[in-house]
Amino acid sequence: MSRYIKKFSRVGSIGPNEERGFGLWVGYDIEGVDDDLSDAGLIRVEDWPEEELRKRGTTSFTPTSLEKLGLSPRS
Repeated sequence: MSRYIKKFSRVGSIGPNEERGFGLWVGYDIEGVDDDLSDAGLIRVEDWPEEELRKRGTTSFTPTSLEKLGLSPRS
């Protein structure tokens, strides 16, 4: 299982105009994948320190598959 994060931009607002459109980093544990998925917006973070992940606000990872993310398995 490999860990990836993806940034979703402008997902919501929490206050005045200057705070609208904040980004959100989401963490995924993807079974059976070790590929570079940067073309799909996913960054592999397998060896990143916890502090670096916390800087992006990623504290948990959701188990998923490429199919559930709408991606085709690599051959």
